[in-house]
Amino acid sequence: MVAVPIVFIFDEPYVIFIRRARHLLRHANQVAFPGGVVEDGETLAEAMFRELEEEIGVAKDRCRLLGTLSSTVTGKSNLFVQAFLVQIDRPHFRLNKSEVQDLYLVSLSSFDRISCDEIVLPSGGRTCRFVIDGIVIWGATARIIRDSLVKIKQLLEGFRDELSDHQANQPR
Repeated sequence: MVAVPIVFIFDEPYVIFIRRARHLLRHANQVAFPGGVVEDGETLAEAMFRELEEEIGVAKDRCRLLGTLSSTVTGKSNLFVQAFLVQIDRPHFRLNKSEVQDLYLVSLSSFDRISCDEIVLPSGGRTCRFVIDGIVIWGATARIIRDSLVKIKQLLEGFRDELSDHQANQPR
């Protein structure tokens, strides 16, 4: 399972991606979402929050789970991946350098201006990729964005409406 983390910068939503460390056995050096495997006794959401804190240092109490997004299966390792949309308050990142090499913020609106180009893998399988400012987002991560873009926008609109209602009801 993975978190699709969102932060707002000047009221614009940005998606957070990580570049996985080069030395990892699986998916090394790939641009991905924070996430990993579910441990015994964990729900998918609990595992997602644990991995979010382990990989980029964002604690659960600084996040809001906005909803479930699409799921997919990774091509090479054949792992089921469930995605969750998470809004991060007060972003302060602490990368776990044994797992995460870099962190990228990409405006959500960038995905409206580019397409997820289909690519053929050496195995003959097909997937897609986005290329944004030299960052290549492909495979399961790209499919989650492509397949969830409309739902992400709907969930964020609901979140903004909820915030506006809350702020309107605050005493002045």
